[in-house]
Amino acid sequence: MAARAEILKDFGDNAPSNWEYPFGTSDMHVGLAVYSKDDKSLEAVLKQARQSHSDLPGISVVYRMKFSELPDGRNPFGFKDGLHNPHVEGSGANPPPGYETTVKAGEFIMGYPDEFGQTATNPEPEVLRRNGTFIAVRKFHTKVAAFRKFLREQASSPQEEELIAAKMVGRWRSGAPLVLAPDHDDPKLGTDPNRNNDFNYSEDMEGLKCPFSAHIRRLNPRDALKKDLVAVNLHHILRRGTNYGPPLPKGVLEDDGAQRGGVFLLVGAHIKRQFEFLQSQWVTDGDFISHGREQDPIIGNSQGDGIFTIPERPVRRRLHGLPRFVVVRGGEYCFMPGLRALKWLAGLDDKGRR
Repeated sequence: MAARAEILKDFGDNAPSNWEYPFGTSDMHVGLAVYSKDDKSLEAVLKQARQSHSDLPGISVVYRMKFSELPDGRNPFGFKDGLHNPHVEGSGANPPPGYETTVKAGEFIMGYPDEFGQTATNPEPEVLRRNGTFIAVRKFHTKVAAFRKFLREQASSPQEEELIAAKMVGRWRSGAPLVLAPDHDDPKLGTDPNRNNDFNYSEDMEGLKCPFSAHIRRLNPRDALKKDLVAVNLHHILRRGTNYGPPLPKGVLEDDGAQRGGVFLLVGAHIKRQFEFLQSQWVTDGDFISHGREQDPIIGNSQGDGIFTIPERPVRRRLHGLPRFVVVRGGEYCFMPGLRALKWLAGLDDKGRR
């Protein structure tokens, strides 16, 4: 990923030269993500993993990080997270309300037709790519105190702080989308999986409810770009993320020096037109919404000179001087093989025999 920094616009504090070791070096070869319901179960799996690689002198652990979900499924900024992923054709479940059309399985898993009706032909041989996919790993540090201070500077009341925060994200902290709750938070709506994604932008084409540059509208424009004939289904990714570090205590406006943020696994069979497109176009460029160089207000790479436009009547409002609220700490591109490929790599047949 470090070699693609120019395309991803990873410069300044986000530049690979500032990443944590071993990200961006040639010392990392295999990534392993372990999910567990509690610390006891996690330790049991880690013990097994240590025993497995102890007999392999060529393997050493160069990096380890513990992460976990924050209370109420919130991210470090206090917003309910993980509310939307594309619905994959053939997954066996009916999509909940608001998940638009299903996306072809080949967009995420090799060996199946994608949105173009094509099936992946790389990597070789076929047994290696079948049921495999690519993963972009990104680790972020979140500057929560800076976010709170910016809101305080821009608002005249706590209520306005919350409104500006919601405008920047596109949802209230509860998860309620602005399109359905434009004037005040609706926690019941935010926690209802049958309602909190059941919306589009056809009735908000002026951005008066949810700004064009809001984080969720940029990363998933839904039907907002239909007049521009943009094939949104070509740019979806499956997102699996979690957090690390303690939450900043409520009301604190000064950085306490703690490391906190998120780690994301961005899954797609076509990384270039999925993750890289999102990062280079919809996150760090505003041309597609006629906003020039305006970036995503939450995960953009502003240098303290960021702008965020809030459509209003009679005159729009513009917030100036947005700092960078999220800093990239590292990233890598990985290939994730399917079970059949793992057996092939280990020299086993389909029944696990050598």
